[in-house]
Amino acid sequence: MRITRFTVQHIEAFNPKIITFGHQVNIIFSKINSTGKTTLMRAILYTLGFPVPSTKPISFEDYEFNLELSHTNSLFHVNRKGQVLTVNGQEFDLPINQRESQMFLFNIGNAEVLYNLLGTFYFDQENGWTLLNRGQVIGGVRFNVESFFRGLKGDESSESYEIVAKINALSKKIAQYKLILNVAEYQATLQKDVEQKLDFQTYHQSLDTTLLERQARLQKLEGEISKLTDVMNNSKRFGDYIETKNVFVNIGDDKPPMRVTKDNLHYYNEVEEINSTRKSILLAERNSLKNEIAEIEASQDKQITLDNLSRPEDEMISRLACIQKISSVEVKKMLYMYQKEKQNLSKALVGKTMENNPWISDAYKIIRNYANELGMPADYKIKIFTRDKKAKSGAILHKLVFIYKLAFIKLLSKKLGYPVPIFCDSPSGREVIRETISAMISILKRDFSEHQIIISSIHKFDDVYSDANIIEVDGTIFDEQNLSDFYPEHL
Repeated sequence: MRITRFTVQHIEAFNPKIITFGHQVNIIFSKINSTGKTTLMRAILYTLGFPVPSTKPISFEDYEFNLELSHTNSLFHVNRKGQVLTVNGQEFDLPINQRESQMFLFNIGNAEVLYNLLGTFYFDQENGWTLLNRGQVIGGVRFNVESFFRGLKGDESSESYEIVAKINALSKKIAQYKLILNVAEYQATLQKDVEQKLDFQTYHQSLDTTLLERQARLQKLEGEISKLTDVMNNSKRFGDYIETKNVFVNIGDDKPPMRVTKDNLHYYNEVEEINSTRKSILLAERNSLKNEIAEIEASQDKQITLDNLSRPEDEMISRLACIQKISSVEVKKMLYMYQKEKQNLSKALVGKTMENNPWISDAYKIIRNYANELGMPADYKIKIFTRDKKAKSGAILHKLVFIYKLAFIKLLSKKLGYPVPIFCDSPSGREVIRETISAMISILKRDFSEHQIIISSIHKFDDVYSDANIIEVDGTIFDEQNLSDFYPEHL
């Protein structure tokens, strides 16, 4: 997969800015920082459909991007304008159709491979050089090593998905209970002060109680509506997916096979109607509750005069004190139970992922070879699924992240059947000497010559890449005031 051309055009400009990419190595370069190197790299990923954030003060929504790339003997013309992504004339609405668009663009059928795609070949300057095997890649994009190897293995069993679903549900519960614990502990510190200094009678407790009840019901309704919306979206995607696969079923010896569509799936349309009706009822109830809440809040405002208006922080403390006291002991007990259950499920998931998975042994071979080459201690234990990063120094972690990514990139390319591009944003770490960085870049040159490599840096690395395509930026690529005066040769 190779990018050949990228254009940037502000929505109010007459002419685009054109960046041409070389066959293999492209270095987005400037001698100083804050000239648009990272922004340009993120804009390319944004055009490929990834939900990456723009850099201040740039807003990608104010630009139209066009990208030309080729892979698997096909040429792709990609356009991104706001939340509409167009690939060879086919439009996708983002973020709803992100998965579909990238399945089409990258020729990927496995959802877990797609989920971990960006975290495999992109080194972000903020998180990318500390992201070892799981965590945030950039924005809301995450990487998970267990999910990645399940995708490589093609493990789409119901058992694995059930474990993942349980872990996700427990993660939400743990986050909720941590918040509740904070409230409980804060309540305990405030209790004595609240009893002595605050007069709750002036807050019209009946109105507060009613308001809290309505708000709790509204929150529950919002959750139901959100879940139902997800169910409806998943149902639609399933129906669309079935139709794109051209599945036929036999309906009799003397009759031709029938193509499966949404219309002849048993009870498909009926379920859609039921869900739609249920959502309409929930929306109506939600709107009614919002009106009631607005009326209660208006009544509260009328009861308060300027003479007895309290400070904002006092009012918030009073509202907190009105909530029934929470036992921190009980919360800690529940929190421990959920954390233990999540830990056990995570171990089970790792075991399920490693079971009969040749991709993992291949990864270990690649990692050990590169670890030896980059001078990692001979007795250093390589653990792909480790959760312990605290014992690793900055320099060792930097090397490990690089080595792991190389292994993941090799395996991903083997799985997809073509070399994926490699994006490196600011590879120079503060605790890593220049010789180590050069050695890492030399590995890219030697072992990844079939991959297109795009590096953003204040170094040209001409000691390694004497023939690299240098894209020199000066801070004007995204400067809307100069867009109409821009000529490509200025780069």
